[in-house]
Amino acid sequence: MTDPAIGLGQIQAADPDFDVNAFLAQAGKSLFAVKSALQAREPAEMRDLVSDSVYDDLRADVMSMYTRGTVHYYDLLDIRQSSVAAAERTEAGDNITVLFQCVAMQYTLGENESPDAIQMPLLMPFSEYWTFSRPPGASTLAQRRPECPICGAPIDVDTGRICRYCKTLMPPLRQQTGWTVVAIAPAAQNA
Repeated sequence: MTDPAIGLGQIQAADPDFDVNAFLAQAGKSLFAVKSALQAREPAEMRDLVSDSVYDDLRADVMSMYTRGTVHYYDLLDIRQSSVAAAERTEAGDNITVLFQCVAMQYTLGENESPDAIQMPLLMPFSEYWTFSRPPGASTLAQRRPECPICGAPIDVDTGRICRYCKTLMPPLRQQTGWTVVAIAPAAQNA
C-alpha cells in the first residue's frame, strides 16, 4: 500500500480547495448517520450517503434484525480518532479510505426488551475502514456552496435536503458533498 500522503497530494493538486480535516469531519458525520440509521432500522435514512452495493448490504443487515425481532444499539458512540489510511486519484475518480477508531456500548436486544433490564456493557473500542469515493472532475469548491436550484439560497448540507427558504427538495447528500461511502470493513480491535 502506498503512502496516503501521495494520494492526498494528488487530490489536492487537482482540487486546491480540498481540506483533509474538513473531509474527515464530514466522513465522521457519515459514520454517525449510518450507525444511527442502523440502530433505528431505517435503511432509507442512509441511502444518500452510500453506494448501491453498501446500501444493499446494510439493508440486508436491517432486514435480518427485523426478522429476528432485534435492535442493535450503539450507545455513547464516539469517534476517538480518524485518519486517512489510503488515498488515490485515478481516471475513475478519487478514493480515500478512513480508519475510524471508535468506542461505543454495543449490544443487541429484542424489540420489546428494555435496556434497563440488562447489565449495560462497558464502552468497548472498535475500528472500521470506510472508503469514500467521488467521480472524476468533482471538486470541493463546486460542492462547498451548493445553492438551491429554484431560489439560489445557499444550502447547508448538515440541515437536510429541503431548502429552508422555498422548501425545494435538494439533490441527495452524496451529490451535495461529492463523496459516497463505497466500502465499510472492520479493522483489528483496538488494544
